[in-house]
Amino acid sequence: MKLKAIYLLLPVALLASACLKEPNTPTETPNYPLGAFAGKFTRIHLNKATSKTDTAYATIQLAMSSSTGFAVTGDTATVHAGSKGGFGGTVSEIGFNDITWGSPVSKNKTHLHGTYSYTFNGTILQINGMSGDTLSYRYDLTKISN
Repeated sequence: MKLKAIYLLLPVALLASACLKEPNTPTETPNYPLGAFAGKFTRIHLNKATSKTDTAYATIQLAMSSSTGFAVTGDTATVHAGSKGGFGGTVSEIGFNDITWGSPVSKNKTHLHGTYSYTFNGTILQINGMSGDTLSYRYDLTKISN
């Protein structure tokens, strides 16, 4: 009888020990594009009435730091506003919280604000975004320093 009890308890003990282990699930760590970048910002607006696109460009610099956040500088006179604030996201999307967004001075300029898709290979940073179905943004930047 004791032998049967041992054989019955063995599977229960194995099952219980299997349930106590933590799952071995991989986690995705974002390869955030930290450092200083420079390149071209492109804003493309589709005029629905004429089906023509209006494209505007600016040469900008983007600094990204895990401790101080981000800042956009460079040609911020007409197309893109000087932006700054915090950021975060995943391995394929990044969100920017521009603390200057909504200011009356730069209301008609594009701000780096909201959620964008991005790719980063260690040197080239490409950020893409849309606003509705007629306005898209593209940042083609190259890392210039850490």
